[in-house]
Amino acid sequence: MKNFKWDKKYLYWGVTAFCVVVASIAFFWMLNSWAGIRRIAGLIVDALMPVIYGFLIAYLLNKIMVVLENNIFLKLFDRLCKKKKALGRKLARAVSITLTILLALGLIAGLLVIVLPELYNSVMKIVDNSSNYFNVAMSWVENIFDGRELEPVAAKWLTTISDSVVNWLKDNVLNKLSTILGSITDGVISVVMTLFDFFVGLVISVYLMYNKETFCAQVKKLTYSLLRPRAANVLMAEMDFINDAFGNYIMGTIIDSLIVGILNYLFMVIMGMPYSGLVTVIIAVTNLIPVFGPFIGAIPSALLILLENPTQALIFLVFTVVLQQIDGQILKPRIHSSHSGLSGFWIMFAILFFGGLFGILGMVVGVPLTTILYNIIRRLNNRRLRRKGLPEDTDLYRDMTSVDPETYEFRRRPAPAGPAQADPAQEREPEQKTEGEKEPDSGQEPDRKD
Repeated sequence: MKNFKWDKKYLYWGVTAFCVVVASIAFFWMLNSWAGIRRIAGLIVDALMPVIYGFLIAYLLNKIMVVLENNIFLKLFDRLCKKKKALGRKLARAVSITLTILLALGLIAGLLVIVLPELYNSVMKIVDNSSNYFNVAMSWVENIFDGRELEPVAAKWLTTISDSVVNWLKDNVLNKLSTILGSITDGVISVVMTLFDFFVGLVISVYLMYNKETFCAQVKKLTYSLLRPRAANVLMAEMDFINDAFGNYIMGTIIDSLIVGILNYLFMVIMGMPYSGLVTVIIAVTNLIPVFGPFIGAIPSALLILLENPTQALIFLVFTVVLQQIDGQILKPRIHSSHSGLSGFWIMFAILFFGGLFGILGMVVGVPLTTILYNIIRRLNNRRLRRKGLPEDTDLYRDMTSVDPETYEFRRRPAPAGPAQADPAQEREPEQKTEGEKEPDSGQEPDRKD
């Protein structure tokens, strides 16, 4: 009996075809069962919500903990525990984590104590003075149109809008606000579960920050067991880049928004402007959104102030423009450790695309996500170009038409004929005429000889 030999080529084709069939069946099954998949995914996310909170808290607080540990407590406990270095490092890590969490909780509590009463008073003031705002707007309409034919139409239009706004404020905003602040029993279960998930996540974040080197080592161990060394090296390098880019951007944006909010609040309090708490919250939150954020926050804030005092509204707009210039030129370059590297088009594309998919959260994280994808694709592309012996500089591809398959030299389109390629004798002709000592036609002698 002849020995049977496997042909690896046909074996690979068969395995590939089988995988394609299985993937197609799985894809169509997912489409038909999408509602059930979303429900199952929702249950899994709800069950893992404390762990998700823990990862987010640990990720956001890790940089602060590292700064405290490396700059203060490691040096301190190295001196106190000279004979037991391992114990000193553990104590330094524990104290750094404890102090970081206390600082974060204290900052959140301070902001809530300052902002919540101001926010509540601002909303109540808007509701109470809604009829006065209508009278002010009516007086503006009368002064602008003063006896013209459009005055009745504008007044009717304004009355309709005012009635709708007043009814919405009284029936929705005021009732819901009173229900939330005045009732304890409504929504108790949801609030308690959210707080429970948050505090369990806080405990999980302590474990993650304390044992982060062990968890990272386990992830690396699993990665190198599943992938080849070269692929694992590429993946680990990309993960380091993603961590640095995303972490620096998010932390820098949060710090920048806090600084902008504090400066805005101090200015409004000093100038005696109304709705300082509400406007500060709007400005700080919308400042998280690149490019469009300042405009999204400034326009409704200015309209609120305009109903109280038009002069202060103008001052607020001028201050907002100045503050955004200071923020863009001074604060952000110093806070962010690196620039995104994206052009204006890609930044706007990221904000619009991810904002359309995920709303406000998508606008906030759209730029760092696009930066990460852009740099990963750029590095993969440059790596393939290097393997083929082709240049990586984009400028070299501007006027090329093709590549020589043998020498890999670029073929470029010929430069158009212009004044620089004219006859040198004709270019020197005006200079010869300006000297004034030669004959007017002496500059044409070389043309006759040619």
